[in-house]
Amino acid sequence: MATYVNQYRVDAAFAETIETVTDALAEEGFGVLADIDIQAAFETKLDEDFDRYRILGACNPALASDALDAEYELGALLPCNVVVYEDEAGVGINVVDPATLFSLTDSDGLEAIVDDVASGLDAAMHAVPEATPVSQTDA
Repeated sequence: MATYVNQYRVDAAFAETIETVTDALAEEGFGVLADIDIQAAFETKLDEDFDRYRILGACNPALASDALDAEYELGALLPCNVVVYEDEAGVGINVVDPATLFSLTDSDGLEAIVDDVASGLDAAMHAVPEATPVSQTDA
């Protein structure tokens, strides 16, 4: 299992999960700045089939502002990506682990911000009905 994401499985339809995740993120102050449809991009650009796979670029503007004040170059690591995909096992969600992502920086001023981001993303995923965390042993 990838250690840079928190993984979930959802007993719901793909389109419904996109909507539910977007709403749950909004409740925690995260907007979706980008919605990248990898399946459509691969089909159009590569003439290649791929699973349903959407990357949602989630951003909490207040926390992003604080983070950029602490380390201006941090924009290269923003926004926090939330991936909703559908494979042979069903619908899954991968959420970037902010602590792992921001460990790439040397800034001591980010610790509290990273904790707030992690708490918000975690609360959003707990608000998604039927979302079950995938443990290291399940992967």
